Formats: sequence, structure tokens, C-alpha cells
Amino acid sequence: MSRFLHWYGAGPLHLLTMIACLALAGYATAGLLPGSYVGIPVWLAGAVIGHDLILVPLYTLADRSAMAVLRHHRPRAPAVPRINYLRVPAALSGMLLLIWFPLILRLPTRFPATTNLSLDPYLWHWLAVTGALFLLSAVTLALRLRADRIRAKARTRSRRRSGTGLRGRREAGG
Repeated sequence: MSRFLHWYGAGPLHLLTMIACLALAGYATAGLLPGSYVGIPVWLAGAVIGHDLILVPLYTLADRSAMAVLRHHRPRAPAVPRINYLRVPAALSGMLLLIWFPLILRLPTRFPATTNLSLDPYLWHWLAVTGALFLLSAVTLALRLRADRIRAKARTRSRRRSGTGLRGRREAGG
């Protein structure tokens, strides 16, 4: 068993779970694209190349840039890193764009002919959802920082009352 753990890096249950997930994904993909067995590997290769060679460097660069700006903004950081309040709405907005980009960018599709709906509102709806996500994240961060500030003030008040501050320790002989 230790030889397997060293070779694979995880337990046998993990390997079985991964095989089952790959089989399920293969079954779902084959069901979605019947009769196009050449298109499936081409699509998967394109997705891997598009993700690993294009998207990962882009969002890594964006994340590092945001971290550099926030790092030099204030010397004392809160308990929860502020960067997380940028990462979550940006990731959700990026996923929405990735899923709906043909409609958001008004690329020619069969959608308008099939549904008789216009492509005009998709860009504005995506921008509104993105703005709402960032606004909700900013409000959540503000509430979190306010709660942390209130807790810090309460702690200093309780230390002063109990005499466990620096002056209280000196007087107590500590």
C-alpha cells in the first residue's frame, strides 16, 4: 500500500473516484455530441490549451497586480485578506462571461433565429450583474472591517477595565 501511495500520491479511493468522474464526464460528453467523436477530443484539447496557455496567465497576472496594489495600500492587514473580496466577484463575473460570451459580445449564433429574442440586453445585463457582485462584495468587506474594529475596541476596553493592560501588569508585578 505504501508503494501505491508513493507512486500515485493519494489513496486508492481517490483513484477510483477520479476514474468514475472521468467516465461520467466522457459519458455526458458523448451524449451531448452524438456522432461527433472527432469533435470531442478537439474541443477538449482546445479547452485545455485555452485555459492553461491563455486564461491561467491572464488571471494570475490580474491577481498579482491586485495583490501588489493592496499590499502597499496599508501596513496593517485585517484578519481576512482584502484580496478575497476582489477575487470572488471577479471569478464569478469571468465565469458568466466565459459561459455567455457569444451572446454578450453579440457574435453570430442561431440564438436570435431560434428564440426570436434580441442580443442587445446581454451586455448590459452582464455589466449590471458584475457591478452588483462587486458592490455586494464591497458592502460585505465594509461590514466585516466594521465588525473587526468594534471587536478590537471592545477588547481594549475590557483590558483597561480588568487592568490586564501593560500598566496593570507592571503594577501587579508581572
